Amino acid sequence: MSKPSESETHKRIRMAIVRLEKGQPKLVEKGRKVSVAAVAEEAGVSRALIHKDYPDLMERIRGNANKAIQSQRDEKHLQLKQERFKNRQLRSKIVDLTEQRNALASKNATLALENRRLLAILESKNVTVFRGKPSE
Repeated sequence: MSKPSESETHKRIRMAIVRLEKGQPKLVEKGRKVSVAAVAEEAGVSRALIHKDYPDLMERIRGNANKAIQSQRDEKHLQLKQERFKNRQLRSKIVDLTEQRNALASKNATLALENRRLLAILESKNVTVFRGKPSE
């Protein structure tokens, strides 16, 4: 079997990159990220050959790695923005609930004072309890 020409090897490597980018490799497992090792395995060549003889394809492989990193970073940034939004909403809800609690505590204290005042009046010797029919 003859050795493939440089252009045929270049094409095999390039096609391996494309298959990996599309998530449709023939030899390596699906979902594997685009790396020199994955491309070399998919193309049936050594990693050293890609490093040594095909710098243009190395740049493409590195570009894919950078895209993956950027995509992960963008996804994490989006998640962080969503969590910050939820945090702001929860903080606002805490403020509202604290205000409601304070208002209820104030009403409760006012009613407790009113109860004590009415009990004092009721227990006074000058007060007679009226036990008639309740008004309708």
